[in-house]
Amino acid sequence: MIYTSPLPMSAWLPLVLLFAKPPIPDPALHKIDVHIAGPLAMVEVWRAVEANVRTAGAQQVGTFFDLNLPEGASLLDWEVSDQGAATRLAPLSEVEANAGLAAALKMRRLSLPTPAEEGTDFRVHVTPIADGERAILHYRFSALAGCKDGRLVLHMPDSQEENPAAAEVTVIIEPLPDGVPLAEASLAGKPAELRAPARKAVMRGTVPARPAWEIGWSFVNPSGSLPGTAVAAAARVPGVSAAGGRARAVPQYALAGLFCRADRAAPQPPPGRVLLLVDRSRSVGQGGLSAERALAREVIEALPPSVAFDAILFGGTAEPVFALPRMPTREALDGFTNAADPNRLENGTDVAGALARAHVLLDGNSGTEPTWVVLVTDGALPASQTFERMQTALASTPGQVPKVLVLLVRQHGDDEVPASAVAEYTRFARKFGGIVRVVAPASPRETAQGLLAAMAKGGDLLDLRLEGGKMSDALPPGQGATLALTTRARLPREKRVRISARGLHGEVQGEVLPALVKREWIDALLDSHAGRRRAWSGATGGMAVAVLPGPAVAKKPSDGIVRGRMDPAVLRNALALAFMPRARACYVSRRVAKAGDAYLRGRLKLELTIERGELQDAVVRQSTLDNPDIENCVRNAAWAVEYPRPEHRDAPTIANLNLVFQPRTGPEARPDAAASDREIELILGPLTITNDFTDLLENKPAGR
Repeated sequence: MIYTSPLPMSAWLPLVLLFAKPPIPDPALHKIDVHIAGPLAMVEVWRAVEANVRTAGAQQVGTFFDLNLPEGASLLDWEVSDQGAATRLAPLSEVEANAGLAAALKMRRLSLPTPAEEGTDFRVHVTPIADGERAILHYRFSALAGCKDGRLVLHMPDSQEENPAAAEVTVIIEPLPDGVPLAEASLAGKPAELRAPARKAVMRGTVPARPAWEIGWSFVNPSGSLPGTAVAAAARVPGVSAAGGRARAVPQYALAGLFCRADRAAPQPPPGRVLLLVDRSRSVGQGGLSAERALAREVIEALPPSVAFDAILFGGTAEPVFALPRMPTREALDGFTNAADPNRLENGTDVAGALARAHVLLDGNSGTEPTWVVLVTDGALPASQTFERMQTALASTPGQVPKVLVLLVRQHGDDEVPASAVAEYTRFARKFGGIVRVVAPASPRETAQGLLAAMAKGGDLLDLRLEGGKMSDALPPGQGATLALTTRARLPREKRVRISARGLHGEVQGEVLPALVKREWIDALLDSHAGRRRAWSGATGGMAVAVLPGPAVAKKPSDGIVRGRMDPAVLRNALALAFMPRARACYVSRRVAKAGDAYLRGRLKLELTIERGELQDAVVRQSTLDNPDIENCVRNAAWAVEYPRPEHRDAPTIANLNLVFQPRTGPEARPDAAASDREIELILGPLTITNDFTDLLENKPAGR
């Protein structure tokens, strides 16, 4: 018999740990922590996932789900807790993450699922090493808060999963450095109980599984010059200064800001007079002019019947419709509609000239009620039409400062109004205050009523900026604007950042003390704004996980309209029918000063730049005529032609015309050496060809 002494408990412990199973995650686990500082929110999510193989059609696929983030949010990192250990997923490029996913699927002989729908932010692939593996996914993302009805909000979108689970949410709203107290806060529609004056809030609750939900809060608005709430956050990033010729480290900060405009303002009175400026240039197009005049008419009809109006139609020139301002009777409105005929378009877009004509009509108006200048155009702004020229043209008279409404209208299917044109019009209107809007051509009546309601609430805040960085061109009442940028200025803890804008009542300025946050909160947002797409991949003992961005959204309209270049045959026919007779007239009417001019022949290459049906430039690239008069005449004739307008396209069209000039009859035979021939040549030449030969018959000098 063999006796063994009992082992101590410490000797059995490794065996117990070896055969003990790790705790199985609760499949319903879904926890969200939200930490808010100024305009930024750091969101952490924990959720359980079970990896299995299932049949999709005729294929075997692993577990996957789609993930949508709040608008403007950016993922920071991912972690997977499996079998009691945490594994951090490596940030990779899309190509590398796809390669890792393909290897994991090949090992399990699985297929890729159907692609994610357009608009999906991320797709998470969980490939099991063995069926039934469970783990906890932990990920973080940062987001800029938004604005809704004057409140700051963080909107969490609908869940895209097949079987989503409700989440336990904890929200912490940190106090502002300025010490401004909270007015109210809510989680998923349930208000929080705040003790006044509350500068910090902690909310806990359960949010629904599938529908979208929001976190909302607002601050007590101090009696300042800003018509709303401004918050900012700053994170220190490394910076280098080369001042004095020697590089040295300096404090540099990344700055994020949010301005949420209030929707409460003293009602503004209606205008005493309205002056319509309607663009009828060829870039507008017939459909665009119809949309412009419909909106302009609805604006007049939405005003009180005591408001007089006048109208100017402009393209290359500006033409008043009425001799004097008219009351908005049906006869006057019909007269304006008939004058804005879509069949009478002009080449050129001289906005400054139209504003100068408007200044003449407004000069001498001594009324105490405000005057509105309503500029309705398509936003095709030539380079010569700068905001300085427009502001100078509409220089206000003493005691009379008009308010400017810039309405940018394009017919359905056209390219969007260029951002550069919107910015230029915003800088122009900034001096006067008013509204700058890109409006849809549909529902002109509802659009006009909305414009008047916005003016009654104080109009737009124009050119809203935070420390020199643009937050918004035009900010309507009750809406917000966000910004993430890098500033090289020193930003000590006590420094305030400046916010500025222009409204109906003049300059709006204020200062905000930014909250200091970790650098990672803003870095991800800067990468997202730069268009960088992120992906992650990694594997644990029980599963492989790949996080891939959704399909790239093509920057093209989804209205089903085919866009492309102008058909060369269309352009060639238009030039042959309209331009060639003018070019021929330049050649036929040339001045004949010597015998060789009568038989002048040569080639001329003319380059035309056409944009939205308007001629932007005409340049003579080559010429063998050696005749500046004909060359200038041909170039000037190009501006009198109506060019076809490419539908739904703003890109310029370059047309090269190769013109051949030669007389119908051949060159005159060389005269012989007889003296009589030379004598006749001296007597008959040189002659000036004219349409009226009576001066020659009556022995009168030409041109007298």
